[in-house]
Amino acid sequence: MAVRVINLCTQEEQIYTCSPREAVIAAYAQSFNDWNTWDYEKRYGKFVVEGNLTVACGDFCSFKNQD
Repeated sequence: MAVRVINLCTQEEQIYTCSPREAVIAAYAQSFNDWNTWDYEKRYGKFVVEGNLTVACGDFCSFKNQD
């Protein structure tokens, strides 16, 4: 499933093929040039904020259900 992530500051969009939570964490980590995907959850999971419809990490946000 393709997940669209939006940078709320720049309006730039990125597409990931994982869960919305993993996608916003990846976008956030990669904005710091961190490409070590194995450690993303451990390093950045604590910064995730989840609502009923959205998930965000830093300036990056995605809808949970993108069907």
